[in-house]
Amino acid sequence: MKMSRCFLPPLVAVLSVVALSSQAMAAGKAAKTQATVNKVVEINKQALAQIQASKFEAARDALWGAIAVLTDASMADHEIAARTHVHLAAVYMTGFNDKNKAIRQLVMALKINPSIKITPQVETPALDEALDAARNQASLPPGDRTSAAPAVPMAAAPESTPSPTSASGPAAGGSAAGGRRGAKKLADVEEPAPPAKAPEPFYCPLPSEVPPKEDILIRCLTQKAPKRSTATLFYRESGGEDFTPLPMTRSPQGWLTATVPAAAVTGNAFQYYLEAKIPGVKEPLTIGSSDGPDLMPILDGASPMNNRTLTLLLQGKDTSAKTVPTADDQAPLEEINKQYQIDEELRKYHRRLPGSFFIAVGGGLGATDHGPVDLDSHDIGPLGKVLHVGSGYSLASLFQLVPEIGYQITDRFAMSLQVRFQYTPTDSAGWLPATGVTTPRTYALAFFLRGQYAFFNAGNFQFFGSGIAGGGQRSFLGYVPKACNLLAFNAHCDAGTGHSDTISAGPVAFGAGAGVMYHLSRYLALWLEVRGILSPSPFIGLIEANGGFAFAYKFDFEKSAPPPVQETVGGWERPPEEREAPPADAPSE
Repeated sequence: MKMSRCFLPPLVAVLSVVALSSQAMAAGKAAKTQATVNKVVEINKQALAQIQASKFEAARDALWGAIAVLTDASMADHEIAARTHVHLAAVYMTGFNDKNKAIRQLVMALKINPSIKITPQVETPALDEALDAARNQASLPPGDRTSAAPAVPMAAAPESTPSPTSASGPAAGGSAAGGRRGAKKLADVEEPAPPAKAPEPFYCPLPSEVPPKEDILIRCLTQKAPKRSTATLFYRESGGEDFTPLPMTRSPQGWLTATVPAAAVTGNAFQYYLEAKIPGVKEPLTIGSSDGPDLMPILDGASPMNNRTLTLLLQGKDTSAKTVPTADDQAPLEEINKQYQIDEELRKYHRRLPGSFFIAVGGGLGATDHGPVDLDSHDIGPLGKVLHVGSGYSLASLFQLVPEIGYQITDRFAMSLQVRFQYTPTDSAGWLPATGVTTPRTYALAFFLRGQYAFFNAGNFQFFGSGIAGGGQRSFLGYVPKACNLLAFNAHCDAGTGHSDTISAGPVAFGAGAGVMYHLSRYLALWLEVRGILSPSPFIGLIEANGGFAFAYKFDFEKSAPPPVQETVGGWERPPEEREAPPADAPSE
């Protein structure tokens, strides 16, 4: 029977849609597979860095996490899984001196890729022997070590990794045996199994304290849907403003797990909070929050948060340090909380950060209070004596400028170098040098070392006290107005009364002040200050008011230069100087 032609166009359209859908599904699957491979490659890079830094427990857990990711994606027999098993074997052999587990991992790698070789970065004679034993168990002929693949370089802080771990091991491509000659041998402690039911809706057994510069292994569990829930750890480094999110991965035992890099464990306390999401539940479960994070004191001598410590915590045992505090110990929890409040206030309001350099510019007016003092023009009177002005108050200047450059030592205390330039114009029809009258001083320049302490904070306002010490050839001037006006009165003026004059203070001066600063941002502030300055010889006092703005900036001197451009070959980043071919078993992009 022949098909009617009227049915052909719809049939062709349906077949076309099916074909396109199949292609789209295949492309989506390939993209998902590649994304999983990329993720596991980054985990392996981290693990290699941790191995070289002798952080074997962190490397082991990271690699097992990679195996779990591949298993969930049905990629347990992928080429990258073989490479991960090789790195696990290196961890067990080098870090835990467990040859049996190393051989077991190598057998699993050989089942995926019978020709796989040891990554040169972790290769040792003991691991080569383990590979021979694994090949024997797998009924494979001995491998040729002379054609071993070149080293697989790792990034100390991969850009695409959410929680980079700094490494300080031997350089890539160096002697692996020599680099691990003094490696620390650790007792193997596997990750403990989680309890059958979490004692809390969101359960994370954590210690009361952790040591500085050590990885923190965090394990969590939810009561509901423990195998389908997800979680994220948020942590903030000491002195930082923002929290870094660290997605937690599922471990082979079923824990939600994350490892905080040692580089982030500094200062007096580790600040963190956690969020867990359960399928079908709208509100997430939380421990702490961004506004009120939990604090974990960082103390020398504390037990590292690893699987050993986790086992003790699950048994209800105390893991805190038992040492007696000394004068050099870190601050107790009360001081840590106090410092945290200070840090929180700095984050809440716009305050200048400790460690910031700042430049301030300002100026103002002032008045002097003085006793009998000589005039700067040295007017000669009828008796041939230098004229002077009696005690009283005088305008200090038309204006003065007080620029300064300084450093914010703490959140309240700052030191700076301040320059004071004062200009005082004179008022006269002219001076007569022939009669002994010279031009008065019209400016003063002085340098002061200045300290500032903020004794009270109110929002973005900061009330401070200050002190200065220093001087110059003339620290500051006082203005003496003229006493008579020849044009107006057509009268004779005594010497020194027909023009204005100045009096000089210095060369040494010191003083104190009080003021207020309003922070427009962390980098820009307006300020106003009233202060008194005293010159002991001659004895002249000055009261002045200044105002202006200050710009602050904190330089990050710890930032290193960007790494050199690296050649990407076979999924592994390779420095330019290494131009050898990638391992035959390295994953392809």
